[in-house]
Amino acid sequence: MSDRTSRYDRDATYAEVRSARRERARNARRKQSSLTGAVESVGDVFRARPRTIIAVLAIIFVVAMLYGPTRGYYVAVRTGQTQQAIYEAYAAQNELLRQDLERLQSQEGIEDEAHRRGLVGKDETSVVVEGVPPEDTSAMLGDIVLEDTRPWYIKVLDIIFFYDPNNWQ
Repeated sequence: MSDRTSRYDRDATYAEVRSARRERARNARRKQSSLTGAVESVGDVFRARPRTIIAVLAIIFVVAMLYGPTRGYYVAVRTGQTQQAIYEAYAAQNELLRQDLERLQSQEGIEDEAHRRGLVGKDETSVVVEGVPPEDTSAMLGDIVLEDTRPWYIKVLDIIFFYDPNNWQ
């Protein structure tokens, strides 16, 4: 009896080994055919819904063809907006300079400017104050710096259409 029992045990073990080998072979075939299966599944989808696939491909084609002209239009509009903002900043700076010019053409303005530069009149005494920083007038005549006040959707469109507001020239 012990012979038969061991033989059955061996047969059962062999069956398990064969089953495991078959499973590994199936998995290997699945891995090899995954690309083929993907291609076949795309083919199945195309055969099942050819009109839908053609419509999607047509939409993609139209979007690709319209991107160039749309980008050109968007860049032109945004460049105009940037130039308008720079023009307005220069106009504001010009108005400040015009007001300063009008002030300097009066007697009080001339005296104030002379005092600011350290000059004194006949009946005045010169005083030097230390520890007070001088006025910075270079910012008034410097380059125009624009704040970034674009809304989020304009920033997204700038990214989509590759528009850099700092490089519009």
